Amino acid sequence: MQLAEKLSVPVIIHDRDAHGDCLAIIKKYNKVKGVFHCYSGSVEMAEELVSMGWYISFTGVLTFKNAKKAVEVAKAIDINKIFIETDCPYMSPEPFRGTRNEPGNVRYVCEKLAQIKNMTFDEIEKMTQENAIRFFNIK
Repeated sequence: MQLAEKLSVPVIIHDRDAHGDCLAIIKKYNKVKGVFHCYSGSVEMAEELVSMGWYISFTGVLTFKNAKKAVEVAKAIDINKIFIETDCPYMSPEPFRGTRNEPGNVRYVCEKLAQIKNMTFDEIEKMTQENAIRFFNIK
C-alpha cells in the first residue's frame, strides 16, 4: 500500500476472511484506490468501499445457487463500480463449477450480472469494460 501510494497506482486486493483487517488497512491509505477482486464481503462493506472510490469484482461465485450474499451485493452496488472476472483457474461458474476455470467463462458471470441488474448482456459487457478502461487508465 505504501508503494502504491508513492507511485500513485491502483491495487487489487483479494480479501479472504479478513474483511475487517482489509478495511482497516485501506483506510490508513486513503489516497490509494483499487479493486476488491473475488469479492466475498457484505453489502455494507461493499457500499463503504464504493463510497471510498473502490471497485468490486465478481467471479463465477455469482452464478452459484447458494451465492445469496454475492447476489445481494451485486444488486446494491452501482454498475459503474463493478468488474467481472474469472479468477482463473478457480471459481468456475455454473455450469462448470468444480472444473478448471478459463477466461471464456467470464461470459457466465456477465449473464448472471445482467439478470441481477435487469440489463442486457451487451449492456453489462460494455459497462464493465468501460469501468476497466477508466479505472486502469487504458488508452
